[in-house]
Amino acid sequence: MSNQRITYVNAKKYLVGGCSAGGRHHAIFGQPMFLHHANGSKLYDVDGKEYIEYHTSAGAALFGYNNPRINAAIEKATSLGNFVHFDTPYHVELAQHICDIIPCAEMVRLFNSGTESTQAAIRLARGYTGREIVIRFEGHFHGMHESVWYNHNGKGEMDNIGEITNIPDSEGFPDCFGSVVKNVEYNDIEALERVVERYNDQIACIILEPISFNCGCYPARKEYLRQVRELCNCKGIVLIFDEVICGFRMRPGSAQGYYGVTPDLTALAKALGGCLPIAALVGKREIMDAFNPVGRVVASGTTSGALMPVLAAIECMKIIKEPEFFDHIDRIGDRLYKGINYLFKKHNLPGHVRGIGARFSIYFGVEDAEADYNWRQTVECFDIEMKNKFVKEALANGLYFHDYGTSPVPAHNGFGISHTIEDIDVTLNIVDDVFAKLKKNNI
Repeated sequence: MSNQRITYVNAKKYLVGGCSAGGRHHAIFGQPMFLHHANGSKLYDVDGKEYIEYHTSAGAALFGYNNPRINAAIEKATSLGNFVHFDTPYHVELAQHICDIIPCAEMVRLFNSGTESTQAAIRLARGYTGREIVIRFEGHFHGMHESVWYNHNGKGEMDNIGEITNIPDSEGFPDCFGSVVKNVEYNDIEALERVVERYNDQIACIILEPISFNCGCYPARKEYLRQVRELCNCKGIVLIFDEVICGFRMRPGSAQGYYGVTPDLTALAKALGGCLPIAALVGKREIMDAFNPVGRVVASGTTSGALMPVLAAIECMKIIKEPEFFDHIDRIGDRLYKGINYLFKKHNLPGHVRGIGARFSIYFGVEDAEADYNWRQTVECFDIEMKNKFVKEALANGLYFHDYGTSPVPAHNGFGISHTIEDIDVTLNIVDDVFAKLKKNNI
């Protein structure tokens, strides 16, 4: 019996489902992937098998594993006492870096996770505006809390003005929470305008992923984001960008710099701390000052902005500011995305890759790479069976793609700055072989 299996059997005695978080269960693998260690762009499991990794710890490992600069920051925190619930000059330094990089950032509040930062953003918008309703978009994901976790995987009914009925993404959501959450289709400005008109002065905020990697890789149209910004200005609605995933993966200034549209608030996490738990909500001073101790909206936590992840995040921000950082991401992404798209054509398989910056999705069964597929169209076209067979073969051949087993659209994948051109060439050779096998088996 393999060490993977032995560990899983033992884990099921003590951990629910044999894993410490539900998302770590790999649907194709049939259990969590138990690792021994990770280094650079590679994972090494408990059986000693090596994988070139395209999950990047759900996006947290943008700076690679075992990064010596982040390790040095961790050691520094340990030497200083590794305390929590106190601030330091390092907290101020981190906030300054974030404000330098993110266009909307005038003030910063630190948290532990993306879920905490989006939850705080919605509470802040409600406290600032005195309104209750949140408008969100079908397929987008903003964390696992009742304030907004609807219609990520489920397809609701759309009425004649464009509002989509709520489908909670978990059991345990009281109906009262959904009464103040409204869903609309992304990139449809007319539908959004009609829903805004329906609820008018009850709307506290509109929250969105400017590039929805939780829908595969579903970017906003530039004109659409500008129209949303104008609508929020006109109606006094707080505009929240959830850049938990897309944050720091493209230049300049993440998605808001990429689009030239500045929100009121931005939620950041994942890559911010280089695999250490830290998140931030940033935004305009006037709105952020509604937080305590200046204002009356309460958002705090014992381990929020703990010293170790703060020092690690400072190092991450310094790396981002270096001239070669985005040049490397662009080179790697260009080679990987063009290479996989070429292989789809070579093997006459239906599908394509969509990627922006360091994050991408593989659209099996979705043939027209130039079409502007929305979430509903992707659900109709996406070939889940082909995706499952690809992921299984990739795992067997040393490429790690994670699969949650719940999404009707492509999962988001990614690479980091530790990935090399050699990694990409090895990857493309393996994908070539896997695609040939899929084609031979008449998938």
